[in-house]
Formats: sequence, structure tokens, C-alpha cells
Amino acid sequence: MNCPRCNAKVAFVKNQCDNCGLDLRNHRRIISLSNIYYNKGLEQAKVRDLSGAIRSLRQSLEFNKKNTNARNLLGLIFFEEGEIVSALSEWVISKHFQANNNDAELYIREVQANPNRLDLFNQTLKKYNSALTSAQNGDVDMAIIQLKKVVSLNPRFIRAGQLLALLYMMSGKRDDRVRAKKILISISKIDVTNTTTIRYLKELSDVHLKGEAVAKKVPERPQPEGRKVLPKVEPDAYKPITPYKEEKPSIVPFINVIVGVVIGMALMGFLIMPHISAQQSSKSNEKFNKYSEEMASNQSGVSTLENENKKLSEELEEVKKENAELKGEDGQGTGFQESYENLVAAMQAYLDNDMAGAAKKLLKVNEETLASEKTKTLYTTIKEASFEQASQEAFERGRDAYNGEGEFLGQKDYDKSIKILKQALKYNQDNTDAMYFLGRCYQQKSDAETAKEYYNQIVNDYPDSLRVAEAQSRLRELGE
Repeated sequence: MNCPRCNAKVAFVKNQCDNCGLDLRNHRRIISLSNIYYNKGLEQAKVRDLSGAIRSLRQSLEFNKKNTNARNLLGLIFFEEGEIVSALSEWVISKHFQANNNDAELYIREVQANPNRLDLFNQTLKKYNSALTSAQNGDVDMAIIQLKKVVSLNPRFIRAGQLLALLYMMSGKRDDRVRAKKILISISKIDVTNTTTIRYLKELSDVHLKGEAVAKKVPERPQPEGRKVLPKVEPDAYKPITPYKEEKPSIVPFINVIVGVVIGMALMGFLIMPHISAQQSSKSNEKFNKYSEEMASNQSGVSTLENENKKLSEELEEVKKENAELKGEDGQGTGFQESYENLVAAMQAYLDNDMAGAAKKLLKVNEETLASEKTKTLYTTIKEASFEQASQEAFERGRDAYNGEGEFLGQKDYDKSIKILKQALKYNQDNTDAMYFLGRCYQQKSDAETAKEYYNQIVNDYPDSLRVAEAQSRLRELGE
């Protein structure tokens, strides 16, 4: 495991960090508890106790939020239940904590690789929200029509199945109650311990499907005093197990194997492991010292970035609860899908400190499709942090193309410079440096009218800019 203070590699059995001396006993207990709840959730998921698995995995993440195995499994369970937004949220957070060798990257790529399937999920969520609104407003028939479409598109969407069954139950008609029971039996196979499904099935205990065995009530006979009645046992509760028989092998080879294993473990424990541990500790100390020297100068910046990343991670966690975001610009969910994908990509680039990449992806986001306040806040935060820096970087590249410097060394390219500088203005329309060099480019291309427009824009709209004097000088050269 890693020391929580210095991040040095430490053997799990040690009580103290060799590098910084931190007491690791409580930290080890926390990590162990997180792993215990993860293992419990994994066992529950294997037997389709998905509700219990979700509770166990959330408990695991409360002890250790960086337990990527638990977070990835939680995302898979949400995906199995048809909760695509919650699943993607868990996988994105997992990838943030572990950028390399993380299965979450594969899961996200597989979901995004099939646009038709992703659009299908968006359609089902949108129709579910619309049906929920209709049901709340008393339009039960419309809600049932929409939910039937949702269930047909995504039979594993548990919440949609439960709501449709509830609306059928509310009608009180026998045929509708039969339909409700069929739906509940189907979704109970996905999550066998879902309390809502079990409660609804209990309400429908008087409904019997075709081919279903109906238990006949037998009048109880009075029992004589003093006799004990054994509890009823299901016929299949106890079944005989046929014993496995084989000839008894010789015990001597078995003893030899055990002795050999004990001797090998003793040699490894006393001779090999101490040497390996010493080498690993030495390498870890060297890496930590080098890391400390490199990061000492910008520790304040790192702390600020960590706080921002934590805030973004918390906002992303809350985004999954806002199903009202699933409202596409064209009424079919397409606008939301593209904006959501680009917003996720922009957030990942921002977390990786790639401001230019974040700004480039954010330009493709249609802010009007972001219906949720949480999503809009996330969009604004990334925009404020990335656009100004991206604009400055684009200006510097455009200036190099104008002067034939940097990556354009020895080859002035005014057309390329104009294209890059206009990109800088998309990021920051107040970038007077980019305006000035756009005027210079058009002046060099003998397009005096366009050059004057940029120079006059600086003089008239940005009188306090450092480029005003230069713009006025260029205007005099052009006869103004």
C-alpha cells in the first residue's frame, strides 16, 4: 500500500512508514474495511443481490473513495439496472483516481463506441422522465404508454418496470394486475432482493399466473396438548448428496510436499523477502526525494488543483441524480448526447491540466441543451479556467506563424496565422493582442479595409489596452 502522507510504497504488514514515520495502523484498518465491503459486494453481485451489493460498495467507498475496483463494480451494477448516467459517472471518477490500467476506460469506450446504443439509453431515460411527470399530473394512460415503450427498449431498466407495474396495480383491473405481476417477476430476476419489487409482489400475492401452482389451504387439525409441531419444510430444502468415493492415496507423498512447501516458505521469508523489501524501500525513498524536490516550488498550485478536482468530482457525482438534463435540442436527445460527450471529455482534459484540450472540447458543447443547474455550473467552471489560457496559447501560435518563429520557423504563413488568431478570439473575444495581429496579417495581405476594422475595434472598444497606440499608428499608415 502507499503511505497517505508521502505516498511511498510500504509493506501492508508494517505499522509505520519507513520514509516519513507515519503510524499506519488506522490507515491499514480503513483500507482493509474498504476491501472487506468490496468483497462482500462482489459476492452479492454474483448471486444477483444487486441492491445489497450497491449498499456494500457504497460503504466500501465511504472508507476509501479511491477504491477503483469497488467504483468500477458499482458502475457495472448501475449499468445492469439501466442507470447509464450513474454508471458513466462512477467510471469517470474512477478514471480520475487511476488514469492508467483502469478497466473504467474500457467500459466508457465501449459505451461511447456505439452511438446508436447510447442514443437508445438517452431515449429511454427521457421517456421515463416524461412518463413520471405524466403520472404525477394524473395522466396515467399516457404514462403507461410511454413506460411500455421504455420497457420494450430496455427491459433491464428496473425503475421503469416498477413504475409501470405500480400504475397497472392502481387500476384495480384483474388483467392489469396480471400484467403487473409478470413485469415484477421479470425484473426480480435482475435484482432478486430489491425491496420495492418484493413489496409489490406481496401486494399481488392473490394474483396467480397461468401454469403457476396454487397452494391449497388445508384446515388445521387441533394438536393434542404437549405435542410439538415441526415447522413446515419445503420438499427441496434437504436433498441427499451422493458421496464421492475413490481409493485412499498414500500419505507419504503428501507429507513430502508439505515439508517442501514449508522449507521453501522459510527460505523465502528469511533470505529473499528482506532483500527485496530493502531494495523496494530504497527505490521508493529515491523516487520520493526526487518528487519532493520537483514539487516543492509549486506546492500551493498543486493544493489548489486538488481542491478544484475534489469539487468537480463531487459535482459530477451529483449530476447523475439529475435526470432532467436529458432534454435534447432537437427533441430527440441528439443535442444532449453530443454535448454530454464533449462535456465529459472537456472535464477529463481539465482534470489532466490540458486547458487547450478542455477549451477545444467545450466549444462543441451547446449550453442550451444543459438543462440542469449542476451541469451548467460544471460547464461555467471549466470555461472560466480554460478559455483564457487557451486564447493566450492560440495567440502565441498565431504570432509565431506571422513572424515565422517557433514551430513555423523560417516560413511566414499569414493565412495560417489568421486562422489561429480567429480561434483565439473564439476563446476570448477581448484578446486585443489577437485583434492587433489579425490587423497586421490583413495589412500584409493588402486587405486594408479588414485591417482597419480590427485596428478601429481596438481603439474604440478597448481604449485602455496596451495595443491602442500601435493600432493608431497602423491606422495612420493606412491613411486614417
